[in-house]
Amino acid sequence: MLFAETVLVGALLIDTSVLEQTLQRPVDVIDYLTLAWIISSLATVGGAIGSGLEDEETVRAAAYGYHPQPDGWRDEKDGQPHSRR
Repeated sequence: MLFAETVLVGALLIDTSVLEQTLQRPVDVIDYLTLAWIISSLATVGGAIGSGLEDEETVRAAAYGYHPQPDGWRDEKDGQPHSRR
């Protein structure tokens, strides 16, 4: 699904003339498919690495915590402010 969406977005957003200028040759469908494959692979690996680096408590606090101030968040459990890392 990610690959198909990336192909669609790439075809809509990346102008063929810009890609031809960058590659210095005529562009075809294979170039858009290759670009989408690389982007999808990097996104998958980056997401996996990112999710592995955070512990469950930090993710829960970020997703469900109280965020009234841009300089930090408050934990719902104790209401204490926590600064960004």
